[in-house]
Amino acid sequence: MKQRVAITGAGGFLGSALARRLTAEGAEVSALTRRPVELPGVSWQPYDLADLSLPPAALEAAEVVIHAAFSMAGAGQELEKLNYDAALRLHAEARRRGAHFIFISSMSAHGQAASSYGRAKWRIEGSLDENSDTIVRPGLVVGRGGLYARMFGMVCRAPVLPLFYGGTQPIQPIALEDLTEGLVRLTQRRAAGVFNLALPQPITIRELYTRMLAAARLSRPLLPLPGDLTLGVLRVCERLGLGLPITSENLLGLKHLRSFETADSLARLGLTLKPVDELPWAQGAANP
Repeated sequence: MKQRVAITGAGGFLGSALARRLTAEGAEVSALTRRPVELPGVSWQPYDLADLSLPPAALEAAEVVIHAAFSMAGAGQELEKLNYDAALRLHAEARRRGAHFIFISSMSAHGQAASSYGRAKWRIEGSLDENSDTIVRPGLVVGRGGLYARMFGMVCRAPVLPLFYGGTQPIQPIALEDLTEGLVRLTQRRAAGVFNLALPQPITIRELYTRMLAAARLSRPLLPLPGDLTLGVLRVCERLGLGLPITSENLLGLKHLRSFETADSLARLGLTLKPVDELPWAQGAANP
């Protein structure tokens, strides 16, 4: 019998890749998104994180619910509350129907997180039960789309690459296909617990930029800049309504990056990742 899986955010970079992969594995996949998605073999159910109630058919017959959606509408406590409340509603409905719940969190989520994104993800994690739910913290997903594509585009366009807070913050990358493989295994096994999925050995922001530049065959100067001073300037500009390429939220995310132990998670899944030198660093263009 086909496994029935519902995915929020299935129109996004990771969600769409996972929907395609699960469909190829023989699963019956339903995409829960605001707008219809065009993915072969995937059905669609309208879903908006801001809705106070779920559509009656949203999780119909789902055996596994994967929550990959996240709204960046608003800022601060407003953003955190919207995403936290939506996750709780979805989780409660999944549990009522007896479906296994998989939450796609982030390595930005931890107790010292200062960005609204990291705090919201961390708060959602705290509302789940590690004995029955699955929490997945991916590292930086390297592929054609998502955050990596935006960063790659910035590296290619900017005449100078700023290094805030020294550029020594840790980044743990993972190839998109390796992450989707891990998520497929978690979906099929319905394994509960927390899974940190990324290469065990982190690289620095400086090394990340260097690898991106090499992949793009470009040369750019790397310029150290004072993080907290820049953060103060950004906040003033935002209060004045001035749009800049980087936001205070971006900078807060960079400031509080930390590394995670991943070897145990990879071993539990029997997952072998592409080494750092074999990652598709040149795949910075957005999905067609």
